[in-house]
Amino acid sequence: MAAPLKDLRIGLYIPKPVQLLDLSPIDLFAMLDPAYLSACGLPAPLVAQGMPSTIHIISVAETGPYVDTTAKLNIRVTKTISDPEVQPGNLDIILVPGPDPNIKFDEKTLGFLKGHADWRGKNGQSTDILSVCTGCFVLGYAGVFKGKKASGPRPLVPRLKKLFPETTWVEDKRWAHDGNIWSSGGVTNGQEMVAAYLREKFPGPVSNSVIAMADVGTKGIDYEHHSMFETAWWLWQIVKASTMGKSKWKRT
Repeated sequence: MAAPLKDLRIGLYIPKPVQLLDLSPIDLFAMLDPAYLSACGLPAPLVAQGMPSTIHIISVAETGPYVDTTAKLNIRVTKTISDPEVQPGNLDIILVPGPDPNIKFDEKTLGFLKGHADWRGKNGQSTDILSVCTGCFVLGYAGVFKGKKASGPRPLVPRLKKLFPETTWVEDKRWAHDGNIWSSGGVTNGQEMVAAYLREKFPGPVSNSVIAMADVGTKGIDYEHHSMFETAWWLWQIVKASTMGKSKWKRT
């Protein structure tokens, strides 16, 4: 990680509209803050071990002051990729939620992420890059996954293998960790990944308490079913849908 400061310096990178649920793991970092722990009524010894953070919502200038999510909730952009506060060496962690996997990104957008992934401090510090769900496409196009193992949404792994053949794609794990690069499977697997990240990077009572309060980090890294079972399940849903015709929602 980058050189330690009093506050943990975090970037939430949203160059294009993203899945709202993919953003949720960022709150696990915010929950480490002593102010939050105190508001929750936790005992003073736990509050004293809290970790304050500065979280930057980063996008590209073309996005404007807000970036959209799938639920039409607009997120206010606080920094663009050209701002000095978010240049390589000035962030400890970058979380990349998932956009539409069909979107293409320009070199400037991808270069920002690659610059952070490659940055090394004088003492070997690095910035940790964490992708959630289809955020793996952004890292893949940026070249961050080249020569590494990575995870992504299980139904999209065959596509990811074709797009990024120099990456070892892990199909049976909810997340993968290779050096300073972390990546998760679909949507809420990002919460499980960040819970594991907290346990590894910031072990102790505060991380344990935050994970318990959020009620995450209990699924484990391994999927319960083989990918062939998941494929069969999806095929069955398609068959059922094809026999139902046009959607008719019913209240129960």
